[in-house]
Amino acid sequence: MTSNDSPQGLSSEGLPDELRLGEPVTDATHAEFLQLLDAMVKADDAGFPAAFDEWIEHTRHHFAQEEQWMEAMQFGPRFCHTNEHQGVLSVAKAVRDKIAEEQAEPAGPAKGALSLGRRLAGELSAWFDNHVKSMDTMMVEHMKANGFTLIEAPAEA
Repeated sequence: MTSNDSPQGLSSEGLPDELRLGEPVTDATHAEFLQLLDAMVKADDAGFPAAFDEWIEHTRHHFAQEEQWMEAMQFGPRFCHTNEHQGVLSVAKAVRDKIAEEQAEPAGPAKGALSLGRRLAGELSAWFDNHVKSMDTMMVEHMKANGFTLIEAPAEA
């Protein structure tokens, strides 16, 4: 097992050291978040909407998973943490809806939405860096201090 591997087949490959929290499930999920964000940033215009959709789907699951953990642990700042998640998802959905409008009517009122989506993708990296170093760090420290251990959920059929 290399330093980038973790138990249960999870991988935090590509996760910068400064974002590693030492909890394998969280680190692997964060690595996937960044991989999908990078794919979105690198996608050409035709591929951007699909890459955005894949990132949104991952992020919905990722945030819901953290929110379930925080609720189970009765983590004090869970409502603030959850509100931050919901804000990001709300903005992402609004931008994605505008991109769909632009695709349906390229010269219509949503013209420029793809550029807005690319700008959001660029901004998400800095948001995520701050979120992991503050909100997620507190969550993982609480987990460790209170003996909570996460396991990888079984793969969906």
